[in-house]
Amino acid sequence: MFENLSEELKRALKEVNYERPTEVQSIVIPKLLIRKNVIVQAKTGSGKTAAYVIPILELNETSLIISPTRELASQIIDEINRLGKYKNIDVSLIIGGVSYDNQRQSKIVVGTPGRLLDLWSKGEIDFSVFKIIIVDEADRMLDMGFIDDIRMILNNSNAEVIGFFSATIPTQILNLAREFAPTLEEIILHEYKPVEEVKQRFIKVRNDWGDKISKLMEELNNEEKVLIFTRTRERARRLYYILKGKGMKVGLLSGDMSQTVRLRNFYGFKKGRYNVLVATDLASRGIDIIDVNKVINFDVPRDIETYIHRVGRTGRMGRIGEAITLYTFREEEMVKRINNLFVLNH
Repeated sequence: MFENLSEELKRALKEVNYERPTEVQSIVIPKLLIRKNVIVQAKTGSGKTAAYVIPILELNETSLIISPTRELASQIIDEINRLGKYKNIDVSLIIGGVSYDNQRQSKIVVGTPGRLLDLWSKGEIDFSVFKIIIVDEADRMLDMGFIDDIRMILNNSNAEVIGFFSATIPTQILNLAREFAPTLEEIILHEYKPVEEVKQRFIKVRNDWGDKISKLMEELNNEEKVLIFTRTRERARRLYYILKGKGMKVGLLSGDMSQTVRLRNFYGFKKGRYNVLVATDLASRGIDIIDVNKVINFDVPRDIETYIHRVGRTGRMGRIGEAITLYTFREEEMVKRINNLFVLNH
């Protein structure tokens, strides 16, 4: 399929080692290229970002990509710049938490709902000029309370092509998609269930802090890229300083940090400046780093859905990953529920 694309795109794809399309790419790219409206359910790490970025670059139309989180928006920009390297693209990133400088109308805009509506209310961006609108991580938009923001943006647009991409498709998202794209084509590639490419282990510990630290250290080395999840910002920060004190190359990602620091730490982990990242559930959705070897739940998540999304940060793009959960007797009930889910799905 890639051989039918423009020479500029083929050259960029070759440079980033995109030899053949993934399943979602092989199905979605041809449909978007002939301007079909789609809603796509595909599991995390399946290559869905390129599935809409490639058609946008090939069609060379004004496009708006809406992301639920700043980190994901930044990653989408990275993908556009990589694949559009020879396309002379005009692209801008519009997200909160940073300066308004360079946040402007351009041919391709990637943004988060709040800042997009902020600029629209000031007359600095016009949604009606975009021919293509993509809503990424649509179920996360619903979780974060952005569904009315998305409706507002779509209400003020004249898009010819609309695409929704999501790990799950809740009824509210499906109804919203049908409201603005009556000719919508539904593409369900995977039943939503725990990631099968991930080996999972559960380790019971005696106490909530000291014993967890000891077990955690047994699982860490300087060769593997490891993402560690904690329940709160305070626990994340405390764990970060402990690991740093033990000589680990470690970064921190939590919601109370400025956007500039969050992005610096995220890219430091992505590019290998340090191999361990301690994070709150801010990072359990919308973070796409394909070479995470291991996810460690220092704290058991409060619900099964969060567990699945945490685990989904490893074992991406066909790789084998590992997830380890440390738990005390107080967390045993949730661990039983998680195990029951996996028994039922295998």
